[in-house]
Order: sequence, then C-alpha cells, then structure tokens
Amino acid sequence: MNWVANFYFREGPGIDKDAPKPEGLRLLGAILVREWWDLLRLNVLFIAACLPLVTVPAAYSAAVSVCVAMIEDRNVYLWRDFWAAFRSGFWLATVGGAVFAAAAVLAWVAIPAYAAEAKHNLVFAAPFALAVMVSVLLPLAASSFFVSLAKTEGPEAKVQALGLVIRIAALAVLARPLPGLAALGVVAGLWLAHILFYPVSVFLPVLVNFSLGALLMSFAMLKGVELGCSRTARDS
Repeated sequence: MNWVANFYFREGPGIDKDAPKPEGLRLLGAILVREWWDLLRLNVLFIAACLPLVTVPAAYSAAVSVCVAMIEDRNVYLWRDFWAAFRSGFWLATVGGAVFAAAAVLAWVAIPAYAAEAKHNLVFAAPFALAVMVSVLLPLAASSFFVSLAKTEGPEAKVQALGLVIRIAALAVLARPLPGLAALGVVAGLWLAHILFYPVSVFLPVLVNFSLGALLMSFAMLKGVELGCSRTARDS
C-alpha cells in the first residue's frame, strides 16, 4: 500500500514563480476555486448575523471586508475576521446603510410619480430620468462605500476618515461604473434564478447568493476604490 501513501502525500505541481498573476475573470475564477468553502460558510454566517434585521448593514459590511481579503489573497480567519469587522464598523455601516436605504425608497417613490406626471407634462421627464439614474447608481455607490470602509482599518480611523470614505466611494463609481453594472446584473440574475426555479432553488440564498453577491460586487468595485484612494492621496 506504499503507492497509495506516496500518491496521497506526494508534492503537488506547485506554482511557477514566473507565471503572470491572473487578472479579470481569470482572477475571479481562481478566487472562487480557492475560497468556495469559506464562501459557503460566510453565507450562513451573514444570514445568522442579519437575524435581528437592524444588523443587516453591519453584517454586509463585515462580509465585504472578508471578501476584500479573499480578493487580495490575504489569510482569512472567517469567524474572527467577520466579527472583528462587524464590531469595528457597526455604527458607520448602520448609518450608511440607513442613508442608502432611504435614498433608494425616495428614488423608487419618485420614479412612478414623475413617470405619471411626464405623460402630461414633458417638464417632468428630466426629474424622471434623474430618479432612474439615481436608482441604478445607488447599489454601486453602496457597494463602493462598503468596500471603502473595508479598506480603512480601525474604528477611530473610520470615524475620522468618513468624509474621505464617501469621496473615495463617489470617485470609484465615476471612474469604473461598467464593472459594477455588470456585477449587479449577475447578482440580479442569481436572484431571478431563485425566483424562477422556486422551490427547486430554495437553498440558493442559504448556500451562496449573499456571499457570492458580496464577492462579485466587491471584486467589481475594488479597482475603482483603489483609484479613488490614489487620487485622494495625490490631492492631499
């Protein structure tokens, strides 16, 4: 049976030190292959942290923090890292989530109201178009905001740099909106599949939808956030 032991314990092929680092979709695929088990566990942990409902923004912020660590290929200690990010960013994430939720509600109320008025008066076509644009950009701005929080270490630093975080998030959306829109489309497709194939797809949210959505949005917005960080560093 030595051949079994030799086969099982033999060294793997390793990674060529001169091989180029994967980028784009290849990098995303590598992350999914490497982190699939932690993504499943992160999904369950996120759902458990959301049960009080008021903790949803802080739980999402913590999930984004873990996802950013995965993207940057840092060591992830899921339980410790999630709860550390949850505690340190609780208040800022909660306030930010409340602001984005209120803005989304206002946009969703304004869209049908302005659409009805625009049928009779073209003057209302401009605010209708603005409300539609805001409703599309809000998820990108929220994702960029939470990624910016994840890139800021420590609760004191986050409080002091809140204005800077907001500025970085806005620059990220303006600099790279297309990757965010593509990721948003994939996330919407995941939830649409859950609805269309229900009840067969009943376990999709429990297994993957939340953590995979956070990973996709974080992956899409991270480059923009890094560009925003470099831009604000040059300006300062």
